[in-house]
Amino acid sequence: ASVKILFVLIILMATDRISGDPEALQDFCVADTKSSVFMNGRPCLNPSEVSPKHFMTSDLRKPANISGSPLGVSTVAASSLNMPGLNTLGMMMARVDMAVGGIFPPHIHSRASEIVYIVEGTVSFGFVES
Repeated sequence: ASVKILFVLIILMATDRISGDPEALQDFCVADTKSSVFMNGRPCLNPSEVSPKHFMTSDLRKPANISGSPLGVSTVAASSLNMPGLNTLGMMMARVDMAVGGIFPPHIHSRASEIVYIVEGTVSFGFVES
């Protein structure tokens, strides 16, 4: 019986080892936004072509247009399309503008986290646990 328990424990430990994410092959991979190839992110720019502008965007400075939204909420997103430095990092940023009484629909982010930073006003915020 103890041999069977030991065998099960070894199998469980081995499965835990293969179920994790692989280590990143490089520290960053700034997206080549001119390339039409798309496979698990965009191809990387040559590191010698990378500059600070690839890690910033001005899109989040502009308020989103709330007036046309039936829920009173609108978003402006920063992804590898307009902030190439986010490529392959599994990250995205968004600016969410809400009218008084606005509702942001419940949602989930598989294998991702979310940080909410409120600049003005009060928001009731909850979590969906899976």
